[in-house]
Amino acid sequence: MKEENAMSTMAGDEINDRVNAGRQTIEMAPEDGAELEPRRVPPTVVVAGIGAALLGVGLLAYLLYRNRRRRTTLEQLRAALPERMSELRHQGVERMGDLRELGRERVGDLRELGRGRMGDLRELGRGRMGELRDLGDELRARLKKAL
Repeated sequence: MKEENAMSTMAGDEINDRVNAGRQTIEMAPEDGAELEPRRVPPTVVVAGIGAALLGVGLLAYLLYRNRRRRTTLEQLRAALPERMSELRHQGVERMGDLRELGRERVGDLRELGRGRMGDLRELGRGRMGELRDLGDELRARLKKAL
């Protein structure tokens, strides 16, 4: 039993030495407890970081959306049609220009024809007006004779 007491005394001395060493370390440490406490980031910096992250995610989402937008029907047709079709398209544009010129010429011809007909109608109207005036003069003369 003496052995057990001797061993426990040795273990107790060791533990006491360690505790004392720890106490000395604590005493040597500065009394300011700020160094023991971990440094904290100011809340404004945290909010600014979260805002910047959200802005970045929003910008990335917008760019992805813009690239994935649906093409118009015309863009889809142009992409699907071969180069020969674009040549045909150019020929169609040229022909439309030719048709427009032809249409302008025909409209000009119709205007000239209309002017000629209007002149004929004016002359016919003047002639009829003259006949009506003569008829009115004749009626007046008959009425004067009758009265």
